[in-house]
Amino acid sequence: MVIVDQIKLSFNQPQLRYVTAKAKKEGVSIWGRGTGKSTVISWDIHEIVQTMPRSCWVIVGSTYKQVLTRTLPSTIAGLEALGYKLDRDFYVGRRPAPSKLFDRPIQGPLSYDHFIIFRNGTGFHLVSLDAGGSASRGLNVDGFIGDEALLFNKEKLDADLSATNRGNGQYFGKNPKHHGVFLFSSMPWGDQGRWLLDKAKYYENDGIDLNQRQNELIAAQVRFIDATTDEERLHIWREQVVKLMLEVRYFPSAATKGTFYSEANAFDNIQNLGLQYLLDQRRFMTDFTFMIEIMNRRPTTVEGGFYPKLHQARHVVEADNDDYILGLEYNLKKLSSPDSRMDADCRSHLPIVGAVDWGGKISVLTLGQKHEDVREYRLLKGMYVKHPQMVSDLAQAFCDYYQHQLRKEFIFLEDAEWGNNRNPNSPWTLNETFIKVLQSRGWRITRANLGRVPGHPTRYLVGQEVLEEKDPRRYRLRFNKVNTKDVVQAMLLAPVGQDSKGNISKIKTSERKESFPQEHATHFTDTVDLHMLYVGTDVVMTTPDFSALLVV
Repeated sequence: MVIVDQIKLSFNQPQLRYVTAKAKKEGVSIWGRGTGKSTVISWDIHEIVQTMPRSCWVIVGSTYKQVLTRTLPSTIAGLEALGYKLDRDFYVGRRPAPSKLFDRPIQGPLSYDHFIIFRNGTGFHLVSLDAGGSASRGLNVDGFIGDEALLFNKEKLDADLSATNRGNGQYFGKNPKHHGVFLFSSMPWGDQGRWLLDKAKYYENDGIDLNQRQNELIAAQVRFIDATTDEERLHIWREQVVKLMLEVRYFPSAATKGTFYSEANAFDNIQNLGLQYLLDQRRFMTDFTFMIEIMNRRPTTVEGGFYPKLHQARHVVEADNDDYILGLEYNLKKLSSPDSRMDADCRSHLPIVGAVDWGGKISVLTLGQKHEDVREYRLLKGMYVKHPQMVSDLAQAFCDYYQHQLRKEFIFLEDAEWGNNRNPNSPWTLNETFIKVLQSRGWRITRANLGRVPGHPTRYLVGQEVLEEKDPRRYRLRFNKVNTKDVVQAMLLAPVGQDSKGNISKIKTSERKESFPQEHATHFTDTVDLHMLYVGTDVVMTTPDFSALLVV
């Protein structure tokens, strides 16, 4: 047993539910921001260290970038809060000196480069699914823990990692955690990560509509936050919130070796966060963001929207440069300052194509590259600035992120509608301002004249054709899972409608709603349309009404 500093622990309600759910073989925790996921991950590690000495586990992420920049720092902080000390009770990425008298795992690795080792020989491999789970191949591990599981590719998880969760029953067979799978995530969005929500289906078999129950509780909690007087708030708390909270009961799917699925939001941690934190987040966040990020409400997508052929499983891909990231050798300062060298889909010898949409509330930029050898058009990144930041701020942010690009050539898909307007307090138009900042930072600009951009009916047609991928001669669009998250979300939420003449149109009312996050409104989708027109010229050319509108 590892002896650590004695501390007094205090768990919130969802944490208590989790740690007291005994004999669970699988844990799926869908918890929003501020609920204490990191504490529970650290607690799982603590229990494993205390009860399964010399066992070997896996901490898995969608990429090494995710594991090293998001999971590892919070996990280390959580362990130190439990009384462990880095470089005393455990080491990360290196083997302890022989004088430290650390035990070895029963089936430990030859190299500790991607390994956490504890004094009693308990170890945790750091594994990336993007690398095909290669770090775990050939191993017999005793279970795994996954953070931000909504980003996981379920097929890769099953094929590359689950098969290694085997053996060692003679040592740990009586421990209920042995060969356990414990996944933590924020709320999945779009069709990404929906398999995690399917883990809750056993509640339906018990007659519980978990989604409806959570929506009713969240609505009451929001009414409590939005109340204008203490009297009103007290009434809502007593008559609505408490009653609905008493109906919340999470339980494992079986008495032993069952799944324990639970959801939680920041309201469940109010005793630690304080009411003022929730009031501040409600005031500063848009309604849409607050409901998903803080209240953990399941977001919706638009059925049959403007991009019905967009499927995340096919079009959204992992693209982290693990070789570069691992080369930083756990330098948390460098890992927290990302640039294009961390992106495997950004080819430094190729020009970058950029499409912009300038606006008063938000200005957005999406970046792409043609990869001729694989006939793929990669959407590398979506960037934006909000008022009071201006066009020049967005241009500087682009230059900073891509400062290490060898070929500094930018193919500019201009915002012809608004981009030629004068920038306030400047003799230059918005497009010219953007170009001049890039030129001052050493970039050569090629202006791709798309002419008069076709209307929504043609853009809808181009999107259908490009995303459907039936023509092998056409470029396949692929979106960077991490860097274009807002772009993809905006596309999933873009509704389709008809104008007064019965023509297909993109409904853009989200751009006028104060409560809607503008990075998820339709601004980004207009820039994606420009990219698809750029690579889907032949689609437009086959439409006689628009044959003269596109010139590249």
